[in-house]
Amino acid sequence: MIRSPHMRHADKGLDGLLVEFDDTEIARVVISEEKATGNARTMVRDRVWPEFRDFETGRRDAELVDGVSTLLAGGGHPNPDAVVAAILWTEKRAYRVAVTIDDTHVSEKGLKALYKGYEAAVSGAIHRRRAEAFQVKNLRPWFESIAVRATAIIDAEEAAINV
Repeated sequence: MIRSPHMRHADKGLDGLLVEFDDTEIARVVISEEKATGNARTMVRDRVWPEFRDFETGRRDAELVDGVSTLLAGGGHPNPDAVVAAILWTEKRAYRVAVTIDDTHVSEKGLKALYKGYEAAVSGAIHRRRAEAFQVKNLRPWFESIAVRATAIIDAEEAAINV
């Protein structure tokens, strides 16, 4: 089960939440931070790692319980309390960071530098730490071009409806 991400910049909280199940029980909950930025390393180091540490230390357990409970209730899960208990007491948390990058981090060396400190923020087995990068040159103009195209599609759909 996956929760829709928050869509407004001013919203605080989880960028993404995914509850994965195996054949018999909860496999893990994946806490995601997804950032579009012109300075990937600063964003990861100064915003993402502290948020992950807050989840690891339990400081954000109430937020995690609320997110998982809401997600499971909306999906009709038969025993959300058991899932929440498993997440809180059996260390079934994993993390995912996805960030936009420029040419600086495209190489293996660049990606290692970008994600330096992940193991300190989230200790344990490597399967608990996921990382993705999306290379975009000129990030803001790229987003603007998507917005212009999306607006044109919406305007065309509205015009077709009003005919």
